[in-house]
Amino acid sequence: MGLRWCSSFAALFLLFPAAGMVSSPARGQEIPLERCDSLPVMEVIVGGQPMRFLVDTAATSFLNLKSFSEGKARDVRVTSWSGTLATSAREVTLEEVEIGSTKFVGLKLPAVDLSAVGSACGKKIDGILGVDLLGKLGATIDLKKQTVHVTTASDERASQLAAEMHREMHHCLEAFNNSDEKSFGDCLDPKIVLFSLDTELYGREQVIGYFRDRYFHQKPAARLEIRESAFHPIGEAVWYEYEFTIEFARGLLRGRGMAMCRRSEGFWRMVSMHHSVMELEPLPAAK
Repeated sequence: MGLRWCSSFAALFLLFPAAGMVSSPARGQEIPLERCDSLPVMEVIVGGQPMRFLVDTAATSFLNLKSFSEGKARDVRVTSWSGTLATSAREVTLEEVEIGSTKFVGLKLPAVDLSAVGSACGKKIDGILGVDLLGKLGATIDLKKQTVHVTTASDERASQLAAEMHREMHHCLEAFNNSDEKSFGDCLDPKIVLFSLDTELYGREQVIGYFRDRYFHQKPAARLEIRESAFHPIGEAVWYEYEFTIEFARGLLRGRGMAMCRRSEGFWRMVSMHHSVMELEPLPAAK
């Protein structure tokens, strides 16, 4: 029922010092994966030119010496699925690298000979996108959908807003379970709208009365549990989906719906609730 707003949303290691990173707001979050034989690869823009990088979560990031021959020779340690080994490589500085909507500036990576990888899959591999850069991107790999989801400024804002709501509004669930009408009322916008299968309510007093008549001040006390998901920030408001259960005198009520909360005058409050599906298990079945 959208009272506790959200649940909260790896350690990284870099082969060379971190480069600057700039994230552009919500330009395509999903990057398609391609296949080089059975290996997952994706397009990476280096200096304005598209290149093919192998995606490897068990390796650090490095470049193909055949694609990036200029650089200063240096002894480095390279990590791959087979372990970590010391080798001689060139340190290459890439002025600009674009991965989806994220841009790296002055990125330093080692370059080694990746000819064997390219020969194995039948295409030239220009580099390996490893766990260090994937972590910095906040990347999630979906092999079933063949996509890489890269965290953008929009994603980060949604996560920050959800965490803020959780901190400020966690007491609302407790207020419901304690039948604390005053504290619960403080969680509701004065002009809140609530829709269920058989009810349309407008305003804080009507909504408090709805919960009072159905769930508050019962023995044993009604108990609400909720699971929120799919947060969508719009300015200072957030839409989200939820599933809930309420165990009370009549049985166990299960439902789901959508809700919106908004920050105004420094406080987060519920503005809209819409229960789209509700099912009641009568008391004997619930027990």
